[in-house]
Amino acid sequence: MIISFAYTAEAFLSGRKTVTRRVWKPRTLAMWQKAWDEGRYIHDAVDKALYRGGQRIGKLRLTCRPYQERLSDMAVLDLAAEGGLWATRQAFYDEFGGDPEQVVTVVRFEAILGGDDAHSQLYDAG
Repeated sequence: MIISFAYTAEAFLSGRKTVTRRVWKPRTLAMWQKAWDEGRYIHDAVDKALYRGGQRIGKLRLTCRPYQERLSDMAVLDLAAEGGLWATRQAFYDEFGGDPEQVVTVVRFEAILGGDDAHSQLYDAG
């Protein structure tokens, strides 16, 4: 499976981004949870959607089962884990339309970076 990091790709590549929040349909969340439950922890990271000309920029390893939470329940420390691009939780909420009660999917991970050989080996194993 794939997660696109678009404008947070630099934060992903630097290792500053270790969590992402997404507005996903229940089916997408279930797919990611199933991957966790089956022990499929390693997935592709791209700089934008592949159908839009995106490139694989690395892999990620899930560090916990994806789950849902309200934005208002986000720990302040997660501002840094989201890449450090937002100074306040309100600024982060604004990325999602400003509603702190919106429920989002939380995906926690560690970046796996390396050359093409490392990526192909991980892809074969993951």
